[in-house]
Amino acid sequence: MRHAEDERFLAGMKAGDAKLFGVEFPSSNINWCDDESINSRMTYTLIETPFTPQSTAARRRRPHVFQEKIRVGYLSSDFFASHATLVLFRGVLELHDPDLSEVTFFCHTDPDHAATDTGWRALQPSLVSVRDMTDAQAAETIRAAGIDILIDLKGHTKGGRGGILNAGAAPIQVAYIGYPGSGCGIDYDYIIGDRFVLPDSSKPYYHEKFCRMPESYQANDDFYRPDPPPLPRSALGLPADRFVFASFNAARKISHRTARLWARIMRQVPDSVLWILCLGNLARDNFSNWMVDQGISRDRIIMTGGLDYGRHIARLKAADFGLETYPVNGHTTSSDKLWAGLPIATFKGRHFASRVSESLLNAIGLPEMVAEDEEAYEALVVALAKDRQRLAALREKLQNNRTTTPLFDTLHFTRHLECAYRMMIDRAKAGLDPDHFDVPPLP
Repeated sequence: MRHAEDERFLAGMKAGDAKLFGVEFPSSNINWCDDESINSRMTYTLIETPFTPQSTAARRRRPHVFQEKIRVGYLSSDFFASHATLVLFRGVLELHDPDLSEVTFFCHTDPDHAATDTGWRALQPSLVSVRDMTDAQAAETIRAAGIDILIDLKGHTKGGRGGILNAGAAPIQVAYIGYPGSGCGIDYDYIIGDRFVLPDSSKPYYHEKFCRMPESYQANDDFYRPDPPPLPRSALGLPADRFVFASFNAARKISHRTARLWARIMRQVPDSVLWILCLGNLARDNFSNWMVDQGISRDRIIMTGGLDYGRHIARLKAADFGLETYPVNGHTTSSDKLWAGLPIATFKGRHFASRVSESLLNAIGLPEMVAEDEEAYEALVVALAKDRQRLAALREKLQNNRTTTPLFDTLHFTRHLECAYRMMIDRAKAGLDPDHFDVPPLP
């Protein structure tokens, strides 16, 4: 919650201080700044291999033979079962139609993380390690595999290998799901999103062309994701007679703006408690002290640690309402809440990372839970907390919509994604440069 420092940086950036754009990672910038015109100008990365318009043109012109089947490559360091990306994406990876596509995983997963995998890796016959290769060697390995489309699942998140794409790994290179924003400095042709996270107004701030999915951009797994019965509040240290607001987002997402918003809501719902994930004594003390200064007593803040994924979904069901973070929404955490049947709300954001919950809520048929602005969001949440009958009806609607709307229909999403890949390839085969397109909805 470094509010004063953020305000100084923002003022300098808006004033055109060029050096400020080179002192912070893009992934850090989006955590506090929701101005796309600033996000898109961040230049500080660890990528050793830059790309230029000339190198992009050369990559696209390199001789390549497209086969009848689409040869898709996925590049990531997150290929282990407990990572959030695989939690969301595992079902899609296994539902790719083998008659339409051949899938290869290009893995740069850290051995310690790979060792935690619970069996997914062992089931993949086409998992190729590029971890110990240079960018150039990895790109050559991917080219030698004849990959048509390389999907980078990392972007500017920790462990990303954007230099592999800048070394010209595939004729079509795509950013997806790992990083919620433009891959500044990475040679992407497309970024996969939807009309909520990537509206037309965002186009000037991306070098990538938009591939927009017809519902939500976010893949979700309806097969491997656990759906256990709820854990009792008594087993979780939660009061039986209080209204429980919950947030299980990482501490970095609890911005000064978010904390102020939560405090205002709690002051208006005096019988409420806030249940949050908080790891580390310093973070616990800082947050508790700050909330006390806002008039929220310590006994109303309930902090908890991590659980295995199945028990985590079970404990979410014990809460009454999930609170939002801003400017970075919950991504997998928002999806987890909806999967568990825990209602959430959001308000319209100004960059990709702050629009994710809007995308999810529309895809699950709850557009009424998207407020126009922060003030309207606050009023909506307080009203629901004070009207338990209305909240119960919302919870019932969410539970019904889980199985009847697109958000958790993994097969439906996979077919849309394959359609997107085919549209990219058809354009490349015709000798056309990448351009924005919307994937048409399938029946």
